[in-house]
Amino acid sequence: MRRQLSLVLGLTVSLAMALIIMFGYLSQADASMRRQVSMLRRVLEMELASLDTYVADQLAFSIQLRNQTAFMDLLARTSPLSYTQRQTVEATFKTYFYSRGDLDAMELYLIRQRLKLSLAKPVRKIGMQSGADPSLLPDYAVFTAKPGFSSVTASGTGFLEVTRTIIDSPRETPLAVVRFTVDASFPQALERSHAGEEEQLCILGANGAYLLAEGVAATDLFGLAAGAEGDAQSAVRRIGGRETLCVVAGGGAYGFTLIGLKPMAVVNAPLIATRNGSILLGIISLAVTVLTLLSSIKFITTPLSKLAHRLRRVGSGNFTTRAALEGSYEMRGLSEDVNQMMDGIRELINTTYVAQLNERTAQLTALEAQTNPHFLFNTLQAIATQAIVSGQEPIYAMVTSLAALLRYSVKGGNLAALGTELEHVNKYLSLQKARFGERLAFTCTAEAALLPLAAPKLGLLSLAENSIIHGLAGSAASIRIAVEATLERGELLLCVTDDGCGIDGEKLRVLREALAGPDVVITQNIGLLNLASRLKLLYNGRARITVNSRTEQPRQTVVSIAIPMEVMEGVQGTFD
Repeated sequence: MRRQLSLVLGLTVSLAMALIIMFGYLSQADASMRRQVSMLRRVLEMELASLDTYVADQLAFSIQLRNQTAFMDLLARTSPLSYTQRQTVEATFKTYFYSRGDLDAMELYLIRQRLKLSLAKPVRKIGMQSGADPSLLPDYAVFTAKPGFSSVTASGTGFLEVTRTIIDSPRETPLAVVRFTVDASFPQALERSHAGEEEQLCILGANGAYLLAEGVAATDLFGLAAGAEGDAQSAVRRIGGRETLCVVAGGGAYGFTLIGLKPMAVVNAPLIATRNGSILLGIISLAVTVLTLLSSIKFITTPLSKLAHRLRRVGSGNFTTRAALEGSYEMRGLSEDVNQMMDGIRELINTTYVAQLNERTAQLTALEAQTNPHFLFNTLQAIATQAIVSGQEPIYAMVTSLAALLRYSVKGGNLAALGTELEHVNKYLSLQKARFGERLAFTCTAEAALLPLAAPKLGLLSLAENSIIHGLAGSAASIRIAVEATLERGELLLCVTDDGCGIDGEKLRVLREALAGPDVVITQNIGLLNLASRLKLLYNGRARITVNSRTEQPRQTVVSIAIPMEVMEGVQGTFD
């Protein structure tokens, strides 16, 4: 008992603590994940706003050449530029390029002069190309369209390519195209701020092109996108061989999408430390709790162990031992109850128990002698022998048939061979023939191949008995009974047919309801109802009894038992 209580209480406490630790860990994990997503989302939204501001600044820079009146006049000329005019254009172009420190290259297309100027770091010399046509640029339709006359695309060598069409305002005639490449200094500054937090930043353009995704495959980020309203979305992906938290923010003015990546190992690091501390504290608490429980269990079970030792002495026949338990009030009360019980047992033994036991033994012996089947069979055998000696062969046949029926009915088993069952049905009807004489006629038929099959024991016998009891009731002067066993449509069909009184409509309805539902209680046809219940138990509800009766002439009652052949092999029971 002590071991069982210790095991049960120990397991209960361990399970409770494990559930508490697990629940706390899962709650903290969920809160930590939400906190990390929220923090990273706020950072991405601020960086997205900064990126939009940065691009807006680049677009504003791209149109500053319109503020140079002399330069605009030269762009509007249709005749070739003179040497002095070209120098003016080159000087303005170079000054424009070096006014910003984040440009890698710049191109200026003079549409009317069909001239292209280009400048790139670290080369300081302006390149010129005659016959250049800006309409060959891939995004020409974008930067020449209203209302912006500009485009921002990903750059293959830098960060962005900004293109602006300079137009003649009144007539909206294109005069020049400015195209410059912005270096990656701005997004790299954003990336460095994330690297300090062990994070990584990826930037996608409006067309889905990856502007910044160092060391990250495009397939790793496939399917990640901001919500319909630009709200941040989050997911956990396996990137670079490790689980990574991905937070996506988009919906800015220029269609950029920012993706922040943070390894789950970094996200869960504080949580793991907290979890390990909780487990250590749980182990210490469990050890203290188990020691306390063991002490309490020992205090409770020690008196019970002493009581069990004394009760074992009582079991060996020593009723003089006394129980004296110390401890709680309940233990002292139990000790007193045990002592009173032993006193009562000792008094019972000394006064009445032995006498009553002797009397009961005598009664059981007499009852056994009266009901012993062997005594009954021997008596019937003696009567049959006396009948033979006296020349009363009909009496001898009746007695031997009765003995066989009694032996068959008390012999164990649920099943009997169909041939054996028919043999005893024939003996039973022969005894009834001796009783009723010419009023009773019967036949028993079955195909030879069916005789070895297992049939419900006493099933046909019960049906034959019902035919005699109910068929001859009332005014029936005589009765013919036909017992038949056949095989029809894969079922063993056992039928008992008689031309007795029949069953009226109301009784037939009640009988059929009782057979369909064994829980219905009726006062007649008990044997038929019990047979139906036996069949349902034996054949798992697959066998059935049907009753048909006609009270008008010619009267006929047919009771049939149908047993599917496929369920007969699975029936448990013994048979002759």
